Amino acid sequence: ANSKNLALFQESIMDFVAENGDNVIGNVSFDDVPGNLMSDLLTAFSQGKKATGSSAPDDDLKLMRVGELRKRLHDKGLCVDGSRETMIALLRENSASDETAAEER
Repeated sequence: ANSKNLALFQESIMDFVAENGDNVIGNVSFDDVPGNLMSDLLTAFSQGKKATGSSAPDDDLKLMRVGELRKRLHDKGLCVDGSRETMIALLRENSASDETAAEER
């Protein structure tokens, strides 16, 4: 699988676990889950809370879905390939360089 589909697949799994937490708890061991996956799981949970009325800011990159991150990257003419972390880092890097360029004018 390429990294574009892998990020979407991972996000779908995390959404499922976040939405079905009652059925997952006690049936799945999280002992050996890497920290970055736990972070993604908490992101999926937070996205669910955001969708039901949480007051998280709309532009918080950490809570954006993979599709939203890719759209922002595409709109800026940047590479849309990579993991969620890679896309967020690229958007932040680009934002920082945009701000620096604006200050120099």
